[in-house]
Amino acid sequence: MHRVHTQRLRAVTPACAACFAAILLAILLASAPAIAKGPPPPPPRYPEVAMALADDLDRQAAPRLGIGFPDNSRGLYWVVVTVPAQADDLEASSGLGRLMAQELSCALVARGYNVQEIRKASEIAFDRTQGEFILTRDTRALARRHVTATLVVAATYTVLPGEVRFNVELMDARNNNIVAMTSRSLAKTQEVAALLGRSGLSAVGPTVSTVDAASFQREMLPSLR
Repeated sequence: MHRVHTQRLRAVTPACAACFAAILLAILLASAPAIAKGPPPPPPRYPEVAMALADDLDRQAAPRLGIGFPDNSRGLYWVVVTVPAQADDLEASSGLGRLMAQELSCALVARGYNVQEIRKASEIAFDRTQGEFILTRDTRALARRHVTATLVVAATYTVLPGEVRFNVELMDARNNNIVAMTSRSLAKTQEVAALLGRSGLSAVGPTVSTVDAASFQREMLPSLR
């Protein structure tokens, strides 16, 4: 009797194991989409967007300029970064545009380019209440009014209901040829709207905004790895 019971147990055990494995697999497959989806990543801020823009410009420009070959490195190129202008008014910008110019300069310096500071004054200005300054936008006080550059970064931005879209191009100053061009979006949070000034007062995005996972993976992940 004991022998018969053992034989039946041995016959049933593999079937039970297979059934258990099938049930476990079904549970894992059912929960996989929920695990993979998860909450959307937070929107990228100024440094991340500038980093992604600089990465794209460098990735496109390097092979066209022959960077990487002997006797040709990023340090041999003198870059001037201009302030992004409003797409519908190329003579106007904002606090956001000036901030993005600074972030782009920082990102390009980190990649080895020689970025020129064209706002340097001829003398240090002293102010008892404010401190000492060497940067100016007064053309009469500039150290140099004419700048010689190899590459020029020019950009425009468009204010949309939920985002600000930046379009940036890298030009060869010797012939005005565009050697690289890219674009990225910055979520229009209250902070961004404040930097935009009047152009950002309408259609402000939520205080805590997000970007969809597909856009984040397409535009941001290559530069954050």
